[in-house]
Parts: sequence; structure tokens; C-alpha cells
Amino acid sequence: MQRYLDIAIQAPLRRSFHYLPPDEFPSDTRPGCRIRVPFGHKQVNGIFLGYTKEISMNEGKLRKAIKLLDLEPVLPKTIFDLCMWASNYYHHPVGEVFATAMPILLRQGRPATREIEQFFLTDVGLRLNVESLSRAPRQQEAFSLLSRNVDGVSRQELKQVSTNTLRKLIDKGLIESRMSLPGRFKTDAINQQGIKPNAEQQAAIDAVGEDGTYLLQGITGSGKTEVYLRLIERMLEQGRQSLVLVPEIGLTPQTVQRFRTRFNAPIAVLHSGLPATARLRGWQDAASGNAGIVIGTRSAVFTPLAYPGLIVVDEEHDTSFKQHEGFKYSARDLAVLRGNMEKTPVLLGSATPSLQSLHNAQQGKYSHLYLRQRPFGVAPENYEIISLKHRETQSGFSSLLVKLMHQHLANNGQVLVFLNRRGYAPALLCPECHWMASCARCDARLTYHLSRNCLICHHCGSESLLPTHCEQCQSHSLLMLGLGTQRIEEHLNELFPNIRVMRIDRDSTRLKGSFDSLLNEINEGNPAILVGTQMLSKGHHFSNVTLSVMVEIDSSFYSTDFKAIEHMGQLILQVGGRSGRAKKTGTVAIQTHFPDQPALKQLIFEGYEAFAETILSERQKTGLPPFSYQAIFRAESTSSSLPLTFLTEVANSKATRSSVDIFGPFPSSMEKRQGRFRAILLLSSNSRQQLHAELSSRIGNIEQLKLGKKVRWSVDVDPIDLL
Repeated sequence: MQRYLDIAIQAPLRRSFHYLPPDEFPSDTRPGCRIRVPFGHKQVNGIFLGYTKEISMNEGKLRKAIKLLDLEPVLPKTIFDLCMWASNYYHHPVGEVFATAMPILLRQGRPATREIEQFFLTDVGLRLNVESLSRAPRQQEAFSLLSRNVDGVSRQELKQVSTNTLRKLIDKGLIESRMSLPGRFKTDAINQQGIKPNAEQQAAIDAVGEDGTYLLQGITGSGKTEVYLRLIERMLEQGRQSLVLVPEIGLTPQTVQRFRTRFNAPIAVLHSGLPATARLRGWQDAASGNAGIVIGTRSAVFTPLAYPGLIVVDEEHDTSFKQHEGFKYSARDLAVLRGNMEKTPVLLGSATPSLQSLHNAQQGKYSHLYLRQRPFGVAPENYEIISLKHRETQSGFSSLLVKLMHQHLANNGQVLVFLNRRGYAPALLCPECHWMASCARCDARLTYHLSRNCLICHHCGSESLLPTHCEQCQSHSLLMLGLGTQRIEEHLNELFPNIRVMRIDRDSTRLKGSFDSLLNEINEGNPAILVGTQMLSKGHHFSNVTLSVMVEIDSSFYSTDFKAIEHMGQLILQVGGRSGRAKKTGTVAIQTHFPDQPALKQLIFEGYEAFAETILSERQKTGLPPFSYQAIFRAESTSSSLPLTFLTEVANSKATRSSVDIFGPFPSSMEKRQGRFRAILLLSSNSRQQLHAELSSRIGNIEQLKLGKKVRWSVDVDPIDLL
């Protein structure tokens, strides 16, 4: 019987494709191998999914695959199964899921393995007495290292040995160099033991077993990273690898440096900011087992490990772990699933866990571990609410706040000022006719950037010159309203002329190395004011920051997004946690027009656990996640009416299941973005199974709709916002 090939191809189509086997196709080829096939008028590389008897077209129209690229799967069974599961759960084209899981050079056909230069003792070297090299101490040191590793030592492991020294040993016939596949990383990997864990930390370390999911909730500065390091140390000693996921690229260098200081083990780094070659090399080192530790951002969750041992998701609450464009997956949730598949422990760490993770812990799905103590001598930060009622401000700063900043700077402390809005002014207004400078491609105001003297849209990136007059009434009296990090920087330079003011946002860190340079200057500890966005709030250890300041946070209290209050609470504690991390007491100052806001007061005076429990109780009463399950159909088009018309047809295409509620369609909160109009259709259910059955049914109906080809549409399962 003819066996047809089932191939996943990177294309926006929710299906796989069928081909005839190429010549000399091994019958024992396993799923996960790459294969080159004709697709339209070009040739592409796909992933072999297996054999099928049922085909999507007449056999006579089937084309023959061109060439099998791998004899062994580039994706091991666990990662292959993870991708297949993710495609089904997130209702996304399987070929695009596999594309996300692989570096671009691997998709283009580069080898999945790479040979590395390794050094071995020759027969002569094996018989040599090392003491005979005593007159050449550098050669003797290198030779001793090689003699302790008869299976070979890579050039990377010999990085402290000069090329000249190795050449002399080769010339003497004592060692030889060979290109070979990398083996498992060396287990002699501990540089230093670090701090001694306190009782809470040790209890958390001991609680993590051979598998299962663990939620590590620790206040900022309580030593969650030390728990990670101790568990990774355990894995290295067992010859097993650890995967560490961090939410932002900016945190990666800091994490890598800390791990390299602690462990003498190869570390692979994976994130979108790397050159393609470096990213492939890191992937290969992880897949071969050459790297003992793999550190990466969201997509690194798909990285194969030859000897899987532990997965750590740091700052698990962070929304950066959810992909917002294209394949809309949650790296945190996939990490938990992967750990279950590989029978390895997964550690989710956060000072402010997501309500979903807290709920899972309450339901017994996760083991809940706590770190409630800071190191000896480090006091918890003090919170101070500065009411803006009947109090004037200048460029966002009240006189009381300025006085507080003076006090901390006079005591040689550093001050962190948080505002999650870059630029100089978020609005340009004509006071005569109330015209505001808006983006032609988005429903958004243009932000003035002083450093570039232009207006920029933060949603589509379009730029325009600063107008000299109003476009409607021609008035020249234009006003810049609101605060951005650049405006705050300018104002603070005026208030504190003798203090270094450093702005850290996406604009000030565009150049390579600029972010690291700023962090190094901060860590010198000199009195300074740090002005920044969320880049400053995540995971950084600033030992001399004694005051954290938050301005303009009131919009979160009354947002239409039901998750805004959760995110606000997490942000306040994350920003607050940057202060008082060493021996100096930290203070957190929050300026607000709503000092009596119940959620804010509960967060500060009762702590995150009580704050989270209140919100969970409210969500349970209203049937909101995590007590229900949601998915969104999103549609966009250059036509203002098509998205809503299309989603109306989707909503009416099939009688709703009794357990699935449909809301909408309605325009997105920002209806126009990047020149396209957007709308959403929300589905909600108390049954995850019923929700997915409904999604599958409606997706099948969409493929029959004519409008489905005229709009760009997608499905977002477990959405984190309605934007």
C-alpha cells in the first residue's frame, strides 16, 4: 500500500500537506526530521509529521518530496509533541508553530549538529610523566588538565590556555586536535558555593523533587535566585541540563553573568537579539548536551535538551511570556507542560505570582513554596502614599516628593523614578480649538520626543516633524501635555543640577552596549537619579537605591481591563522591590489622587497575598479567569467595516453551545492601528473542553466564508488583554 508523507510547512494555513516520498526515502524515518519539498513555485523545508493513508487531493496530483535533510529528527519527541500540542491548543497553523521552535538558520537547512575543536592526549602523552614539564609551567598546567579528561577537552574549556601553549604541546607530539561532535558538559562545574541558604531557602530547595510544578513565591530580595542556583547546581552534579526562562532580553546579560560567576559550565544563550549564527550555535549546544545551562527568553521554551533536568521560569507573572503577534502562545504554560512531558521539575518564581498560578497552587496542581524573609540586616521597604489632593505638582512632582528625594540623595543613596511612558510629552494640544496631534495610521496621539525633536507614534513607529502651528485653526500656541521619561529627566536635571540623572528606556538604550554601560554606572553606587520604564522594574539588583518613586499610576485603578488592577499591584511591588536591597532601608513613594483606593491600601498594608485573594474572590463571583476560560477571534482590515462584518458572520455561523458565551463583536480598544481597523469576538466558558470544541467548529466554518479571505484573522487562546 502506498504510504504518503504528512508534512508541516510554514504557511498561514491550518493544515499539513501531503507528498509522495522522494527516491531513497528510508522507511524508518521518524517524525521531526526536516524534508525539502516543492511548494507552489518554490522549494521549502518542512517537518516530517509521519505517514498518512488519507490525502487531501487526488493521488495523481500529489507531488514528490525532493530530499530528506536529516537521518535523525532535529526535534526530539518531547519537543515534537509539545509543538503538536501547542498547534492544537492555540489553534494555530502547525507549520508556523514548528518554525517558532527552530532558529531561522535551522529552518533554512543548516546542520542541526556542529563539530567543535577538541584536544586529546596522544599515545606519547598518555605515557608522559607530567613532572617532566616542570620547566614549562603553562604547558604543565594545560597538560595536567588534559590528562584529567581523557575523553577530550574543548577549546572553550581551555579558554584560559593560550594558543601558543597548545601549539607547543602539539609540536612535542603530546596532544592532538580533532574536530568532533560535542559530548555532555563536564560535571566539575562549581566555581563557588555562594551564600549559605537560610532555613526558608533550604526548605524550598529540599521540597523540589524529581518532577512536578513548584510555585516559588518570595518577596523581593528574599533570595529566589539563590534557590535557582542551588537547584541548577544539583542538576549539574547529576550531569543534567537546566533551562532558565527570563521575560526580557535586558535581563539576559545580568543573569548570564551571575551564572558564569557561579558555575564553570558551558552556558547557551538564546534570544531574538542575537545574530542568527550565534542563536543557532546556542541551540546546537543545548540540543547536543554541550551546554549545562540554557538561558533564554520566550521562544527558548522549545529548545531541545539532551539531558533535561530542570526548567526555571523567572518572574513567571510577566506578560512578556505571552506572544502577542502571530503564534500567540504562553511560554510559561508551555514550560509547565514540557516539564510534565519530560518528567522534570518546573520552578515558577515571582514576588507577585499571577492569579492563574496562585489559583493552580490553591487547587493542588502546583506545590506552593514561600520565601518571606530578606537576608539578615535587610529590612523590608517602607511605603509612603503621597496624596495629590489639593496639592500642586510641577512636571509631575509635588514639593513633598522633591523634599523626600533630597533627603535620600543627601544620604548618598540613589533614587529610582518610574514612569511607564517614554518620550517627552504624550500629547500636543492646541488650546484654541482643542486639536491634538494624532497618528494617521492609529487611533493614538503622537508623542513628542525631545532628543529627536519629532513626533512619534508608539504603536506603529511613524515619525513626523514637530508642527509650528495647529492644523485646524493655524494657531501657533501649541501646548505639550503630560509626562514622559524625557520630560521628567529634563525637570530633574533642573531640580538637582549636581546629581547625575540617568534615563533608561527603549530610546536611551538603542545603541549596542548602552544598557550595560548604564547598569555598570548605576552599580558604582554614586548618588544618582534613575528615570525609567518597566526596563528598570524587572529583576535588577541595585544595591544603593534607597527610594523608589512612582508617578501617574492612577489610570490602572479604573481601567476597563479587568486584569489592570492585578498588573498594577504586581508593578508597584516590583518597582518597590528595587529599593533597600542591601543594608540600607528602602522607601517607596507613590503619588496618587486616590490615596484611599481600597486595592492600593490593601496591597501596601496587608501584602500581596491578601490583595490577590480579594481579586480572586471577585473574579470567582463574576466568573472571570482563572474561574473560566476565554478565547478571542481577532480580525483586521484596511476597511473600517469588514472586521465587524466578518466577525458577525463568525458569531452567527453556528448555534452557540449552551456552555459557551459569546460577547461581541465589537471594535478593539484601539480600533485603528498601523493603518488597519481591528475588531474582536470574545468566547467564554466554564469548560475548557467545550470552549475548544466551539473554537474548532467556528474555525472550520470560517474557511467556508468568503470574507475570511478578505480580512486578516487569528485566534488568541487565554488572552491577557483585549487590545
